Amino acid sequence: MNDKKFSEIFENDPFGLLKLDESKKQVGRSEDQRLIESFEEISNFYEEYNREPNSEGIEEFTLHARLKAIRANPSKVKTLLSLDYYNLLDSESNKSVTITDIILDDPLGILNNDTIDESIFDLKYIKKSARIRPDYLARRTKCKNFELYEDMFSCIQEELKDRQRKLVKFNSLDIEIGKFYVLNGVLLYLENVKSENNEYEYKSGMRTRLDGRTRCIFDNGTESTMLLRSLVKALDLDGFRVGDSVVNNKNEVIIDDFDEQNGFIYILKSKSPLPEISSIQDLHKIGYTTGNVDNRIKNARKEPTYLMADVKVVSIFRCFNMNTNKLEIATHSFFNNVRLNIEIIDYSKKKYHPREWFKVPLDVIEEVVELIVNDDIDKYIYDEKLKTIIIK
Repeated sequence: MNDKKFSEIFENDPFGLLKLDESKKQVGRSEDQRLIESFEEISNFYEEYNREPNSEGIEEFTLHARLKAIRANPSKVKTLLSLDYYNLLDSESNKSVTITDIILDDPLGILNNDTIDESIFDLKYIKKSARIRPDYLARRTKCKNFELYEDMFSCIQEELKDRQRKLVKFNSLDIEIGKFYVLNGVLLYLENVKSENNEYEYKSGMRTRLDGRTRCIFDNGTESTMLLRSLVKALDLDGFRVGDSVVNNKNEVIIDDFDEQNGFIYILKSKSPLPEISSIQDLHKIGYTTGNVDNRIKNARKEPTYLMADVKVVSIFRCFNMNTNKLEIATHSFFNNVRLNIEIIDYSKKKYHPREWFKVPLDVIEEVVELIVNDDIDKYIYDEKLKTIIIK
């Protein structure tokens, strides 16, 4: 009985509201797909030549005319915005598509309003960034044979953690098949480059440049076939090369009667209850004394240099045959970009600006002290974002 009633309801449809036009549905999908594929051809041209297509040559003129037509159609612009990695739909030379155009192209009336207040789209307090939108951001795919690379990535990560490898400031000449890189904080392996050497004419003369597509495997289980030039550009912007493995030969230091003790380098953590201090991760004081460290810090809560609070000793270096004061100054200079900038008021209401506190992990400080002692510190810089030292 119920089935019969349902059948009567669906059959009684004089206006055809309950009928699905499958042909139109299929056409809509194919049209969008064709639009996306045609826009990808334009993106590939920009990726290859680092410019928009112009009216020179038949093939290039076809892409130029296609891009111009897309920009003039708000509906097409909306469809392609999420795929516009190179800002091709927002050209300063073409003003045919505005925010108003996109909002007015609203067949369902969702955004219908008598007036459109474009002020909500004005960013008043946010700086414009010089970011790029390269293809690797959207074109990574799952690596189907990632198990072949998993152990290799684990080994590299362990060696970086144990400081058997260092990150190296990226140089465009560093690109090499079989090497590891860090891109936007993600470890990648450059497995292959399908490339060829092409000659290009510059003002300075003819140069040979390696072009082609890469196969990059990422330690998050994805891979990419980005252009070699796109990879170099991305690494230049936010990337590092992973240095070769080194053997850490730490020899035991033997002290005898001929060695002269010159004091101590000490590292402290603050016990201050003030939120502006206690909330800072990896905050350490680096100081030196020629006497006993415990005696030096026993009145810490009364001294602005200790942030008017008790402190905890986390590491001490006993120094021999060297100028301990210069070692302290060299350490402070190396970490100058992460020096704490704070104003402290003592019990007599005087203002102080302590200069010996730094926002840096303890193990990094200990490593830097060792490099300074071995006179190797000039090869390195501290990367605040990664919280590690890297090779220049």
